[in-house]
Amino acid sequence: LDANVQCETSQHTDIKILAAFLLILWPVGSLVLFTLLAVACFKALQRKMPTALTRATAFLHTEYKTRWCWWEVLELLRKIVLVGMILVIPERRSFLRFVVATLICSVYVVVLAVVKPYKRIEDHVLAVGTNLVLLLVILGASWTTLFESIKEDVGADKAERFLGWPSSEAAFGVTIF
Repeated sequence: LDANVQCETSQHTDIKILAAFLLILWPVGSLVLFTLLAVACFKALQRKMPTALTRATAFLHTEYKTRWCWWEVLELLRKIVLVGMILVIPERRSFLRFVVATLICSVYVVVLAVVKPYKRIEDHVLAVGTNLVLLLVILGASWTTLFESIKEDVGADKAERFLGWPSSEAAFGVTIF
């Protein structure tokens, strides 16, 4: 980071372009790389015939059942969407961001619970549990946002009457307890 770079200069613009490129390259590149590695290893893993590539990429598939050896790609996609792609939705539509995140988390935790891609039951239980906690946090944040929006528009008393809790802190607390 060079503190001598002045804002709105050509050097600053070049840095912003490079940053934007890297912000897109990292998640997309990681997803493409993980997908290509999973595809390249798939047949050898299904035949249970280890190769140099399957041993080198064991961190991607070792904890999953052979049938679900590509699950890490899906997990990475979920993380990228929840952390980055949701930000494509404009900030003024913040509640929509929470709705999309809630839908993604809900579908993912149901699929995870049904499919059971992990070899060890402990990993499965931990994955389902942490994803349920994530879902609760997102719900709490969405209810807090909803309360604050209603409070700004029509007042705290109407927000309390409509939603049933007296503050945004209480809205979040409802999901935790």
